[in-house]
Amino acid sequence: MYIAIFFYVLAIILQLFAASYAATIFFKSAAFRKSSGVLALGLLLMTERRIEPLIEMYQSQQYSIDEAIFSLVISSLLLLAMSQIKKLIALLEEQNFILDRTSKTDSLTQATSRPETFNRAELEIERALRSNIPVAFLMLDIDHFKKVNDQYGHPAGDLVLQSLTKYCQGELRVVDIFGRVGGEEFLIVLPESSEALAFDVAERLRKKIASSVAVVVDGHEVFITVSIGIAIFDPVLNGEIRPKVILNSGYKRADEALYLAKSNGRNRTESWSC
Repeated sequence: MYIAIFFYVLAIILQLFAASYAATIFFKSAAFRKSSGVLALGLLLMTERRIEPLIEMYQSQQYSIDEAIFSLVISSLLLLAMSQIKKLIALLEEQNFILDRTSKTDSLTQATSRPETFNRAELEIERALRSNIPVAFLMLDIDHFKKVNDQYGHPAGDLVLQSLTKYCQGELRVVDIFGRVGGEEFLIVLPESSEALAFDVAERLRKKIASSVAVVVDGHEVFITVSIGIAIFDPVLNGEIRPKVILNSGYKRADEALYLAKSNGRNRTESWSC
């Protein structure tokens, strides 16, 4: 009889552990909250089926070792299944986190990805519209980048892009957006920035990039220069209220200003004007 009691009690403990695994998933995983909550409730209700034989055995003094073993086996299998489900969900959430980060970050440079850059830029525009504070768009492009690839190879070109990104991210504010939108083109979004402030930021970046070693290849120091185009959206002066339209316009105007900087000799900053 005591062996049967032991098996039933152990089965109850294992069943409760299985329910606790489901409860852990419920509290830690928002994506699986509903299903794990239902599962935890079901496992707790099933625990009653492990308790009933104990009550009957106490009242009748009759027991079945086979049924006790069967209950223990079922509870063990449920616990094993829940532990595997818990591991699987943890793995899925880790992979989702990596995937989400990958979708928001450029894999080569670790700059903000193009889609995420535009998403965040729209949010900053919405904030600018609410607060009536201007936002600046800067298009930055590496001058003669093809020559770097041709002379030193594409691996060196990749290192140049990574070096540029790391430098710019270190110089910009936390609230600023630095995104890679093309091969060697980057879009910088400066919230709460006037044209004068944006121009100062652009010139500081441009001058320091030109004076810094981008990469060392076979003992040879490689320097680069950049051209930058600026466009400003000022809610006070602009009647447009659609963030996507404002973003497209700001991006286009900054790109036009960048083209002007290239046309005027490169390694310079130009602002968009009507």
